[in-house]
Amino acid sequence: MNSALPDEVAIPEEYAELLTSAIHGTLSTIRAKDGLISTNPVSFLWDGERIRVSTLKSRVKYRNLAADPRVTFCVISPTDLTRYLEIRGQATLEDDPDGSFMRAQFRAGMGVDPPEDLDPPGAERAIIHIHPQQVSSPRIYGGRFERQAEGS
Repeated sequence: MNSALPDEVAIPEEYAELLTSAIHGTLSTIRAKDGLISTNPVSFLWDGERIRVSTLKSRVKYRNLAADPRVTFCVISPTDLTRYLEIRGQATLEDDPDGSFMRAQFRAGMGVDPPEDLDPPGAERAIIHIHPQQVSSPRIYGGRFERQAEGS
């Protein structure tokens, strides 16, 4: 895996809550076969600095990123559907030969270990590292539709 890309920007701390409260986002890549955009729901891990996603090497998103590293990642607030975080940038790919990252991501999202037969026999895993180049988090309608916590 490459280290930080030259034009990588940090994700501002004020957006960290979105990345810690959501367990799913959408990942958009450029399809290698025709240049169209491909978007998939994904679970992810946020470590306070980097967004990482586990994928099988047999998946289209892996092949797309191997051919063109441009990526967009988006998460929506679970309490305010008009608030979201969009990250545009580049991705790097790293092998996950023993599946340890996939298991950590699965535990973080599901609260349990993944089943032993989650992947087909012989499947190879990789980690997608998202390197932000642009970060935006608009507040559509000024946040007027944010759900209040129960008991408020």
